[in-house]
Amino acid sequence: MFPVQVLARILDVPPKLGGPDAPLTGPSAVQPVASSTQRDGAAPRAAFEHLNVGQRLIGKVVALEKGLTLVELDGQTVAMRLPRQAAVGDSLTLRFAGHVPQAVFMLEPSTAAPADAPRLSQTARLLSDILQQVPDRNTPPTVAPPGPLLARPTTQVGELALALRTALVRSGLFYESHLANWAVGLDSLDGLMEEPQNRLGAAQAPAPPAATDGARPPNPLHVLLSQQLQVLETPQFIWRGELWPGQSLEWLLRHDVDPERQGTPAGGEAASAGWTSQLKLNLPALGEVTAHIRLDAAGAFSIRVLPANPDTEPLLRQHQGEFAAQMAAAGCPLQSLTVERDHGEAADV
Repeated sequence: MFPVQVLARILDVPPKLGGPDAPLTGPSAVQPVASSTQRDGAAPRAAFEHLNVGQRLIGKVVALEKGLTLVELDGQTVAMRLPRQAAVGDSLTLRFAGHVPQAVFMLEPSTAAPADAPRLSQTARLLSDILQQVPDRNTPPTVAPPGPLLARPTTQVGELALALRTALVRSGLFYESHLANWAVGLDSLDGLMEEPQNRLGAAQAPAPPAATDGARPPNPLHVLLSQQLQVLETPQFIWRGELWPGQSLEWLLRHDVDPERQGTPAGGEAASAGWTSQLKLNLPALGEVTAHIRLDAAGAFSIRVLPANPDTEPLLRQHQGEFAAQMAAAGCPLQSLTVERDHGEAADV
């Protein structure tokens, strides 16, 4: 142990107790570094003579110089050679171990961040916090557009299909993938600017500060990020909105994975077992109708139509053949098409 004023007079130092990055898993002995002149005198011992063995002290790192750590401890500034790296401003927990013959302290690991505990980056902590805010992990995330997809009703299948495709593609759930595509020229900047990540970011920038008299509403971008994480974990989500004013649609879309081939080698992808869709509509002539659509890995469709009103069942059956012909003309092979009654009976094509 020696005051800073005589730091330049160091003639020798004890051997290093470990590499600078050595993990500290338990208390480690540290001894203030003394010069040969001080080891011959009584002053170093007297500086900590009043301490009791086992007494706990908090030291503060005030400087780093010539491989030594200058620590402010019990009113003294002393130089120590620590078994691990420290930064200016760090607090050190030490316990007095006695004089042998100089003062010796036991350096304890930090309780805030044990050496064997995982250390998360700021991004990882943010993602963890956001996931903790997900209300129900078993409920698929729901995408709700700000308004109708089309301004007016339409019977044009192509127009409606394009609107639905755009609603899914630009929902924000796949933004990072589109960003990567744009970087190599496979996506457009105009398309990226339509996604919520850019629209919400631009809207929040000029928005005035929110009132503080109540609970803060959730950040829309954080909500969207939690939905993205849910889709990565279980590839399914719900789109809920209006096709045109007054015509609502609830659409569940799920990517099915072959359960026998979920475990794949590193870098591989799990084998797809197809896609499942469930559409719920309330139509002017048919009333409430639910359609279950299954697209298997071979590209064949299986469709079940369940009308809530049994009176509409004859009309749906009447047009089954016409619908099947339209599917075939569109290049969509139809494996099966059923209309089910409420009591579970079905009529197959």
